Amino acid sequence: MTHPRSPAAGPARAGVPVLTDHDVLAAAAPSGLLPDGETAEDTVLTEAGDVVVPVLGGGGVARVVDERTAGAALGRNLALLRPDLAALDPWFLAGFLRGTANNRRASSYASTATRLDVRRLQLPRIPLEQQRPYGERFRGLAAFEDALRLAGRLGEQLVQGMYDGLTDGTVPPEA
Repeated sequence: MTHPRSPAAGPARAGVPVLTDHDVLAAAAPSGLLPDGETAEDTVLTEAGDVVVPVLGGGGVARVVDERTAGAALGRNLALLRPDLAALDPWFLAGFLRGTANNRRASSYASTATRLDVRRLQLPRIPLEQQRPYGERFRGLAAFEDALRLAGRLGEQLVQGMYDGLTDGTVPPEA
């Protein structure tokens, strides 16, 4: 089992990308940067295989850090879980963390905000060999979700292009 913790952190340098809660929710690349001159000793840097979970309003989102995102500083309102890869598949972990019932059990509600307590999330205890098929299926679902997100963005661009073309005269209305 993994526990939320602050992995060993080295001095962070300005220009280091920061993974924000918005990046995790949108499955986007790290969009923040550490401020100039910041050398916070307690900055946590992500590693490939880490699982990152928004603790405010995430509603069933868990992201496995890949090679592209590894090395980014962990932003505010994110919990980092660093599984022991010899005992826990990161995709298995992330997939089960996304379950609706699991999130309901681990969430508290204060007015309109939802706060996730990662210590209350539950995982089935099964051997690594049995976790891997789940992990592969969860990884496939994440890839499908990413493809749907991309299709949505491209569709929005196409529609806006049609509006622009019709309004600026480059696309005739009878086309």
